[in-house]
Amino acid sequence: MAEKPDDVKALTEAFEVFTRSTQSLEEAYRLLETRARELSVELAAKNRELALTNDYLNSILESMSDGVMVADTNEVVTKFNRSASNILEYMEEEVVGRSFFDLFGREFIAPDGERGTKLCAKSGREVSVSERDAPISDRGRACIGYVKVFEDLTEIEALREQVRQVDRLAAIGEMAATVAHEIRNPLGGIRGFAALLARDIPSDDPRSRLVEKILAGTRNLNKVVDELLEYTRPLDFQLRPANCAELIDAAISFLEIGNRPITIANTVPRHLRVFADSDKIRHVFLNVLLNAAQSIESEGDIRISATVDGRMITVSIRDTGCGIPREKLPQVFSPFYTTKEKGTGLGLAIAAKIVDGHAGTLEAESEVGAGTTISVSLRRVE
Repeated sequence: MAEKPDDVKALTEAFEVFTRSTQSLEEAYRLLETRARELSVELAAKNRELALTNDYLNSILESMSDGVMVADTNEVVTKFNRSASNILEYMEEEVVGRSFFDLFGREFIAPDGERGTKLCAKSGREVSVSERDAPISDRGRACIGYVKVFEDLTEIEALREQVRQVDRLAAIGEMAATVAHEIRNPLGGIRGFAALLARDIPSDDPRSRLVEKILAGTRNLNKVVDELLEYTRPLDFQLRPANCAELIDAAISFLEIGNRPITIANTVPRHLRVFADSDKIRHVFLNVLLNAAQSIESEGDIRISATVDGRMITVSIRDTGCGIPREKLPQVFSPFYTTKEKGTGLGLAIAAKIVDGHAGTLEAESEVGAGTTISVSLRRVE
């Protein structure tokens, strides 16, 4: 049966409409594809820009001298910068994802808004810090976490303690100088009268032993007075090149160790020279050697060596004596601190004052039962 003309015409028109629609869809698809490529390029550019921004912000965060910690609303740490690691001894991966309370034993926000607080380092050492806390909010002002910025106050507190120590030492020095002068005059009289008694009492008289004790006591007191005055008076230095090994040899020659089997080995290279007041630095070495010898109860060794670090020479005097408890080490160079029954506690204090006047350093390392090392650093002659 033949199709009607109207049906053919309708079919033709429908086909034309379909063709136009297909072409339109193809054009729209091409435009969409082009736009998708453009958006993909834009997205890649934005991602690169975002990555650069994140890297830049991370670089800023890692370059800060203050420690920075970020935590979520559950106080789980989400960020821990390099300075925080240096201050608290934790690596970032050891902290991120863990509860702040589990790590440091307290709430994230500093107690009662205090700025001067303490945080426990990985080693168990308590670190004095100045904390500043703030909430982190999203665009809707909802709290999404907290940030803590903190500064290590250890060095500042050490400097404050040094200032307090200097003030105390100045007061002690003034008092000691006054006491020393007041003691010296009557001490001279006691020594003179005791000498007269010793002259008039026969040596086989039992009383002569008592007089000798008086004279020995006056000599010891006079030594203490001399040390007090030496510690309190200003020092005048005559700095000249001096052979380091020869200064130590001279100090060893004055060292009295009695009959105790103590071996002393000076391995300081003979060519090393320092800028020093020879007499005063020899006195420093003698005081350190005397303390080393007195720390050895029976037999032992004293080893003297030297290292060169840039413009400084460090002479290390190590003994095999009884050692010093770690908590007492900061006090060994303080005046009147001593662990010996008859010590005045001024030997190392005078040594520290002399070395400080040479713009050097005096340091102590020790372990109970294993001995002590005293290191004297002085400017070397090129």
